[in-house]
Amino acid sequence: MLGKMREADLTKSLSDQLLEDGYLLLRSVYDPSAVNIARQEILKRLAEVGEVKNPISGAIFSGTSNRRNLHPTAEDLGKFWKSVSEGPALRAVINGPRIIGIMDQLFGSLTAHFSFAWLRAMQAGRASPMHIDHPYMNRGTDQLVTCWTPLGPVDIDEGTLYILEQSHNWSEIRNQFEGQDVDRDKSKPGHIQEAPLELVQQNNSRFLTTSFNPGDCLIFGMFTVHGSFDNNSQIGRIRLSCDTRFQPVGEPMDPRFSGVNPSAHEGLGYSCLSAALPMNETNSLR
Repeated sequence: MLGKMREADLTKSLSDQLLEDGYLLLRSVYDPSAVNIARQEILKRLAEVGEVKNPISGAIFSGTSNRRNLHPTAEDLGKFWKSVSEGPALRAVINGPRIIGIMDQLFGSLTAHFSFAWLRAMQAGRASPMHIDHPYMNRGTDQLVTCWTPLGPVDIDEGTLYILEQSHNWSEIRNQFEGQDVDRDKSKPGHIQEAPLELVQQNNSRFLTTSFNPGDCLIFGMFTVHGSFDNNSQIGRIRLSCDTRFQPVGEPMDPRFSGVNPSAHEGLGYSCLSAALPMNETNSLR
C-alpha cells in the first residue's frame, strides 16, 4: 500500500502532469543554501523560547518550552508565530523568484500568493491528519494550489508528506466537501474522518511518499487527499516545513489569507495554527 512519488518533468507541461497525478514532485527548485539559511533562522527563533537543544543546527526538540511564559495570551502566541513565519530568509525561499517561476509555468500566467504562510515545526510523535485543502480556503478562485516545502532534509521516518494515489479524481470526496467552508459550516469537520488505511483500501489506492532534500517541493490541488506520517525520528529531530498557496494574478483571492495582517480562520490570525502553540502542548488539527 506504499508507493514512491513520481518526479515531475520540467520540460513537459506541468498543468498536464498535475491533472494526471494530482501532484507535482519537484526536485532542486530552491537554492539549497537559501533553504538552510531559512532553516537556521527558524531554529534560532525556536531556541529563543527554549524548544531546541544546542547546537540548534541539529533541530532536536528540547522537550520543554518557555514560549507561553514569554507570550502568555493566544494573541501573543499568534504574534510570535507570525514573526517567525515572516522571517526574511524564509520568505526569500517560499515566496522567491524560483518558485514564482515554477508557478508562472504551471498556470501559464503571472502568479500571486497568499501572504499567510502555514509554517510547521513537527516534533517526534506528531503528524498532520489526512485532509484536503478545499474546505479551508475556498472563498477565492478555484485555480489555487498548495506548495509544501520541506525546510531541510526529511527522511521517510521523519514525518514525510503522503498523497493518496489518484485521490484528486475521487468523486465521493469532492461531493462530500465541495463548497464546505470550515469557518461557516462549523458543525461539519473540515478533515476526512475515515481512517487513512480504510480509505486506501476502499479506493484500491496507495500512500505515495518519498524522502526530501533541501530545495525540493511538492505541489498539489485543493481536492488531493494528503497528510503526513508520524515523525518517528529516533533522535527527536523536528521536521520543519511550510505550506504556501499560489494562484494566477487577477483571480479573486480568499481575503482571509491576504494582506499585511491576514485574519485567517475565525479572525484569529496566526494564533489559529497549532504551530503557534508551545511544542510541549497538545496541538489542534490546523
